[in-house]
Amino acid sequence: MKILHLLSGGGIGGIEVLCRDIAELSKERHEFCFLYSGGEIADEMYKKNQPVYFFYEKSMTDRIISLIKLVRREKYDTIIVHHEGLGIYSFYLILTYVFRRVKFIKYLHCSFEPEYFYKGRKAIDLLSYNILKKVLKRSDHLIAVSEFVKKSYCEECHCNSDKVSVIYNGIRFLPGEDSNRKKSNEIRLLYIGRLIEVKGVRLLLYAVKNLISKGEKVNLTILGDGPQYEEYVQLAEQLEIKEKVDFEGYQLNKRAYYQNADVFVYPSVWQEAFGISIVEALAQGLICVASNAGGIPEIIEDGTDGFLFERGNIESLTETLVKAANTCNSTQYEEMKMTAKQKARQFDISIMIHDLQEICRNLITKQN
Repeated sequence: MKILHLLSGGGIGGIEVLCRDIAELSKERHEFCFLYSGGEIADEMYKKNQPVYFFYEKSMTDRIISLIKLVRREKYDTIIVHHEGLGIYSFYLILTYVFRRVKFIKYLHCSFEPEYFYKGRKAIDLLSYNILKKVLKRSDHLIAVSEFVKKSYCEECHCNSDKVSVIYNGIRFLPGEDSNRKKSNEIRLLYIGRLIEVKGVRLLLYAVKNLISKGEKVNLTILGDGPQYEEYVQLAEQLEIKEKVDFEGYQLNKRAYYQNADVFVYPSVWQEAFGISIVEALAQGLICVASNAGGIPEIIEDGTDGFLFERGNIESLTETLVKAANTCNSTQYEEMKMTAKQKARQFDISIMIHDLQEICRNLITKQN
């Protein structure tokens, strides 16, 4: 079985890392085409001699010609599109008309939120929605990364629920994973993710300010990069918490940061589709605090393997962080830590790869 994955770019991100892991761990033939840009993950895959194709330096016409030639030459059984956007959707739709025997899958990595999908430009918004609807209709199957994502597309885009399967994203488990928790009065917080408004980093910085005002000893480490990096650094200065916040940028090797933290925080203010960083933190035995948004409650059971707070509410986040810190210094800690690690095992990437390939096989079998 041969599967081609279409991506806009190969930079550092959850989708790209997921594709890299599929390439490394699957026994089936997965190949990857980057249509608009390369990036760190794409370069890493290339250096490891994984089957990748770079078409972004070609003109639009040459890109589609090269893509059609590639599919014709390699005789793929399935083509999966991961990223969003009019450009990559156009390539995908053309392929659905040219190759009738190939099975096409649209991966739904994000929830469909009208608040963020529509940009206030009527003509462009209408075009974007109609193209998306066409992509959903032309796809033989849709894969959602959580039940919440599936529900959002079924309700907002009127997808047939029988056409949508839920496959939770998975992580790779490495030996010796565990947090180095030492009883302390200081709360060591960790955030990992993109530095953009919808991820709730601003909310987290204000919550740290609140904790300090309440007399709590706290330190926050932020891993990640994004368009609002400098803005958040300046906000930390304005809130006079700069000495308590470490901006580390993006780090490919995150293990040491997980091991030196007490509480992992994921404060999304939009309806998060899943939250792979939460699963990674659970695997380390960390106490996780996350907003009750989107698919996150499908990962964390409040009070059992982590804590949920009211999305977008600074006071709720502050109170929940105090609760998590108190748990770290209580007899409940070891029990919650073990429960968290057991929960993470449900999201082993081998399960995700198996389920994805079963869907591909079933589609091919039905055709034959």
